Amino acid sequence: MNAHLNSVNDNAVTTLDYNGAVIRIDDDKLNLTDMWRAAGSPENREPYNWARKEGTAFIDAFAMNLNLPDSQVLTSTRGKNGGTTAHWQIGLAYAKYLSPEFHIWCNTVVRERMEGGPVPTDMHRHLNDPGALRGLLLTYTEKVLALESQLEEAQPKLDGFDRIAQADGTMCITNAAKVLQMRPKDLFAWLAQNGWTYKRTGSATWLGYQSKTAQGLLEHKTTTVWRADGSEKVTEQVRVTAKGLTRLATLIKPALKAVS
Repeated sequence: MNAHLNSVNDNAVTTLDYNGAVIRIDDDKLNLTDMWRAAGSPENREPYNWARKEGTAFIDAFAMNLNLPDSQVLTSTRGKNGGTTAHWQIGLAYAKYLSPEFHIWCNTVVRERMEGGPVPTDMHRHLNDPGALRGLLLTYTEKVLALESQLEEAQPKLDGFDRIAQADGTMCITNAAKVLQMRPKDLFAWLAQNGWTYKRTGSATWLGYQSKTAQGLLEHKTTTVWRADGSEKVTEQVRVTAKGLTRLATLIKPALKAVS
């Protein structure tokens, strides 16, 4: 199993080579789509599926630990060269989801690369040497325990919003702002600046990004109303789900009086 670090001129992106599959690195972010392909493209384990299901708790806790919105630690783009990229520590969590062998490789090679150490070029020998493999597994276990400890520390903060998460239905952004104890205009601004909502050119209606609706954080409500002249008008409103409100509470960290 070979690992090579290469320099790519385009956009100063570097890459890692896993058994001939290229994994792109951009600053402190890994291309999770490349990782999925390198691990053999396992069915139903694409980054998109992981991020909105099994990986949600880890991503939430990691973003909250850094006091950052999730849009700054994990992003998805469409197109021929698109894909999902994330902070490298989220990438390591995703590697664990893909396969133990791939996780061990990433936990060694990726971590060495990101922390500025030398990148091993003889991983095949390492994985076939009982002594070396034992050392890798010990390191692997230590890192997993450290990450689990971080999650345990973050859990009380997440538990504080259980009552919100269990609520039914959705609410408009104005009402969500009231629950979060902030001015509606500030919440509207925060959502737009952090990749939750946007407006189409020439429209005054706020819409939610597909990535947020896919994660169940936002929903769109379409209503048909009748004008006085008998014509109909279709209006669309973006609404915050209970899950979305919980996520906002952990990111914005206001003093929630609604949770006692």
